[in-house]
This record gives sequence, structure tokens and C-alpha cells, in this order.
Amino acid sequence: MPDPPLRQSKLRVPIHFEVGRMSVEFIWNNDRWRHLFRIDQKDCVQSVEGDTFPTNNEAQAFPPGISERWPASPVITEVTPTEAMGHRALVAVGLAGRSHFSASLTASTAKKDAILVEVACRVFEAPEWLGSTYSCDGKEPPDDLITIKPGPPEPFDRPLTVLWSYCVSVGGIEAVHPASCGRLLFPSNC
Repeated sequence: MPDPPLRQSKLRVPIHFEVGRMSVEFIWNNDRWRHLFRIDQKDCVQSVEGDTFPTNNEAQAFPPGISERWPASPVITEVTPTEAMGHRALVAVGLAGRSHFSASLTASTAKKDAILVEVACRVFEAPEWLGSTYSCDGKEPPDDLITIKPGPPEPFDRPLTVLWSYCVSVGGIEAVHPASCGRLLFPSNC
């Protein structure tokens, strides 16, 4: 009996979210949404997905810990525009292995022209890697990778929900407690 034909993914319309000078666009890529942050409509950083990235026509692996089960960024398979406390927002969900991801993107109340990203991951085994990874547009990793990781891990007792948050603004990406990355400025070409 022949193998069934591969299922074609549906064409999905990009999803946009704007907060002042900042915007984020979710673009369907194979089996998940990747996203791109812009300042004044100019591309700035984009999410790094999966466990490899192409350089010079060959695939290079990420540092240890990042894998198909523990991807460089949360796997997002559904994005839904919504409203939160009277303001526009996006809610995103997805999974990798047995881990379930959810994220919300809203206007930051602490900064002007800033998008607050709050991520949660429900894990059923100790993670090898958790976090969000971005690459500056026009450059190849690994030199320009920006990673935002959860704070120090608690003793693992299954299941566990791990949280991290960060704010993306015209000044760069800044971790919001409980994440850890400090303040990361965008390159001058943003």
C-alpha cells in the first residue's frame, strides 16, 4: 500500500499587532508561526525557530540543549487577536514534544512604544532548554543571537509551569521578572 500524500499546510494570512512605533508580524512558516518585530516599519529582530539554522547552504546546530523537543523559541501554532482590559492583544499557543506553550502580547503599561511578551510553558519533564531566541535581520547566527530565558529553575516536580517575560521597545529587548537577559540593545541599523 503506497504512503498517503503529504498534507499541504493551509496558506495563512500574516497577523499584525502595532503599539506606537513598534509592531510585530506573525508569518506562517511550514508548521508554525514565526514572528518579526519592527521599529517604524523597519525589520529589527525575528524569532529563531526549531533546532537548526541555515548558514552558507548547510544546517548548523544550536548550542547544547536546543533540540526538536526543546526548540530555540516557543512553538506557536495558533495566534488569536483578542482584547485584554479594553486593549488589543494577541494570544498564542502551541506545543513541542509533551510541552505546551502559551504567550500573550500586549502594549506595555510601563513603557511607551513597547510590546510586552509573556510566555508560559507547561513541562512534564526537566527541560534541556527553555527561552525565546531572536536574530537581527540581515545577519547570520550565531553572532547575533538574542536569548531570553526563564529565571533560575526551581526544583523540578512534574508537571511544572515555567514563565518568562520581556519587553520589546525602540530601545531594545529587556527581560521582565522572572526572565533573565538584562537589557539588550538593537544594532544601530534598526
